[in-house]
Amino acid sequence: MPDPGKPQTVVNCTSVKDYFRQQVTNAITDVDIDVSEETQAYLVNLLTFYSRTDHFFEHTPEGLGLRPLALVYGEALSARSRIEQAVGLRRVGDVAMFIAGVFRYSLRRKPVNVDYYIAIGGNAYEHLSVACDRAGEQAGTVFMELGTKFALLARAMARAFEQDLDRNENLLALYERWRQTGSVSCAHRLQEAGIHTGPASALAH
Repeated sequence: MPDPGKPQTVVNCTSVKDYFRQQVTNAITDVDIDVSEETQAYLVNLLTFYSRTDHFFEHTPEGLGLRPLALVYGEALSARSRIEQAVGLRRVGDVAMFIAGVFRYSLRRKPVNVDYYIAIGGNAYEHLSVACDRAGEQAGTVFMELGTKFALLARAMARAFEQDLDRNENLLALYERWRQTGSVSCAHRLQEAGIHTGPASALAH
């Protein structure tokens, strides 16, 4: 993960970054949200970073998947060091924002809906903001805006990805089918999409 003390992530993928910058700018304008340039830049960098699926998914003891955000959040709050806490809180906020935005419409058919991600992601960002302020880090203002405007920003990101709705839903459905069945065919199709699978594991929240 990038340095949690810095609101921007350096990614050597200029064309992808430029695409996301345009998408985020247009979406925020359409939704009419008043946000700082630093916060917009953070969202662009977040999307660019997670455009690589090996950054989004994690290698867990059970295989490739996502650790429950509630567990990551709890571990962050009880972390012994400030850096460990910041990394954990940022991971929760970033993953929640990505899911609530990019995969928003897929959540309609899930037991855990978008409100869950809005709540846990917003709380994580706000908690991280307070920690940054106490440490005298300027990134605190960005994380506070991400936290307090989480629902609106997630909606803007969803708008930015509406044109890719079918692809995103299909990819998530394919991943879940592989997780549940261990299908070699599904694993092969996921690998072609850039998701390198390990043993099938549960995608918990």
